[in-house]
Amino acid sequence: MRLMRPLRAVWKGWGRGHASGEPGLDEAERTYRHIWRHVVRSSERIYPLKRGQPTVLLLQMAKVASTSMRSALSARGLNVLHRHALSPARQHESLSHLLAAKPTSALVRVNLRSHIHDVAVHALVRWYRDHKQYNGHKFKVIALTRDPVTHYPSAFVHRRAGVMPAIRSWHRSAQTTSEQSAAEAEILGAFLRELAGIIAEGRPSAGASGCERCLALAQERWPEHPVVAGELAALLSPLTWFHREITPLLGVDAFAMSTLREHGWTMRSNDWVDVLVLKFEQLPWLVPQIQRFCGLSELELPRRNVTSKKAGAAEIAAAMQSFLESPDGRTCARELRTSPYGRACGYDRLP
Repeated sequence: MRLMRPLRAVWKGWGRGHASGEPGLDEAERTYRHIWRHVVRSSERIYPLKRGQPTVLLLQMAKVASTSMRSALSARGLNVLHRHALSPARQHESLSHLLAAKPTSALVRVNLRSHIHDVAVHALVRWYRDHKQYNGHKFKVIALTRDPVTHYPSAFVHRRAGVMPAIRSWHRSAQTTSEQSAAEAEILGAFLRELAGIIAEGRPSAGASGCERCLALAQERWPEHPVVAGELAALLSPLTWFHREITPLLGVDAFAMSTLREHGWTMRSNDWVDVLVLKFEQLPWLVPQIQRFCGLSELELPRRNVTSKKAGAAEIAAAMQSFLESPDGRTCARELRTSPYGRACGYDRLP
């Protein structure tokens, strides 16, 4: 008899964990609960998620105060989900990496969990697209823009350790002298000038076709050094991020109106989702817009995950500043900021 008690407890837990054990639910509710369980189980568990609360998705490119916003909104009782990309192309890329990589504890702990979470959140988004609301609430998404010129060095700090060996290898191949040793700042300066030359020729100011030309040029010039095309893609990423990650998934065009350019924020909606887009550079003054969007009486954004405090940030910032003060750097900045993305956000107004 005593042995049966644990078995009954397991059976009851199993029943609670499967929607088929919850009578009286319609198919939409049953499906939502299945999806929600996967969202919760694959989450980082840092911020608690409760199914009955309103849900906000921070769908944002990296280095746009995502950590601060997630912390502040979670503290106000919202379910806050955070992803940098949910597009099918990005998920296929993630799955390909998982299938090809050697299984390690880090791969399973981080990459596999993250991929499962992406799939679960993507399913949640599609549920809202089909059923419009849950508990009377539409789905809410917050996204931020950022000047591509400042975005690249901020994001590069996090990749520095992984990509610098490949950049050093490129630099040795690109040298025209027998001198094979150079300081990191000198190597980064030369690498940025190479990227700038490709950008000047490919002209991303012409739009997506210009970005594609840039990447094709990088692959053509440096087939044995894919780090060039990889870092160029990272530099150009903000220019196409919204059209990859927001418009196809949510069915809204964040740049269809001039309010983002003129006021630093815009809101776009359809019958199942509300999308708030903010400029990162104006975020401290746009907190009231976030409050209204989320129905909050007050909100304070803490400073979290600040790039300038990370190892190597000062050196990278100095190299980038030196580059931007050069003719090549000014041409590069102008091309990035006068792209369709840059003009829609008002970055073409920057000096």
